[in-house]
Amino acid sequence: MKIQSLSYVLVETTDLQEWADYAKNVVGLMRNDSLSDENNLYLRMDEKSFRFHVTTGQAKRFIAAGFNLKDQSAFEQAKDELTNANISFKDFTAEMTQARCVAEGISLQDPAGNLLELSYGALDEKEPFLSPQDIKGFVTKGLGFGHVVFAAPNLELSHSFYINVLGFGDSDYMNFPMGPAPDAPEITLNFMHCDNPRHHTVALFESPIPPSGLIHTMVEVNNIDEVGYGLDRAMQNKIHISSSLGRHSNDMMVSFYMQTPSGFDLEFGYDGWQVDWSTFTKQESKIPSFWGHAFSPPEN
Repeated sequence: MKIQSLSYVLVETTDLQEWADYAKNVVGLMRNDSLSDENNLYLRMDEKSFRFHVTTGQAKRFIAAGFNLKDQSAFEQAKDELTNANISFKDFTAEMTQARCVAEGISLQDPAGNLLELSYGALDEKEPFLSPQDIKGFVTKGLGFGHVVFAAPNLELSHSFYINVLGFGDSDYMNFPMGPAPDAPEITLNFMHCDNPRHHTVALFESPIPPSGLIHTMVEVNNIDEVGYGLDRAMQNKIHISSSLGRHSNDMMVSFYMQTPSGFDLEFGYDGWQVDWSTFTKQESKIPSFWGHAFSPPEN
């Protein structure tokens, strides 16, 4: 199958106002007032009806990642391929289709239990995107939302699922020690792309599933100053900075990481590599970043 892009992320929270403040005052996302209500917050970063859907629930956590297929034909082909691979899935109900602002969709789990949704026909809004922080635009055209990094306790099994079932391609294999000690444990990740030039749309981190349900997701802005302004806003609003500013060695992204109100991180970056896959050779990286990206977990 040919998944085109990451389309949206679904999030649960016990405090919807906390997410609304974070989205408006820090990230610079636009609230979709026509869809949002006292229990649902729909957030825009471009012409699409939403990219984040945050809903009130019993926990603060990631729920699911939605991926876009080109059209109904590609959607039906994806369902046939999943059936032939003995992968179970559920068709969206009418309520789910309406809530996701798509034509049709299905939900399924990867081998680690991460919830995925595949759909087509995502709706555009007539009203133009206007960031409350005057961000001139997020980098989504032809690339989708950004990327997600999932935990994968069995990395080999999960990696095979994304490559051989969902049709992703390998971008990078990364392996490096966690710290300078000779006996420091190794960190291992697989980075994978779908049918667009973004270096990776999904990455798998060999680790147990975190309480938040997700390692991180990423949004990309149009210039380096917007990254700096975003970092200033995060610090001014006392958001935990999970990683200092840095440039990654694989996708070349200049970014910092901050914690979201639901516990997973949001990478806020610029200058991600858009790859010509016809001339690309899979990478093997031994360092996560050329400079910066000093990680700092939150204090318990």
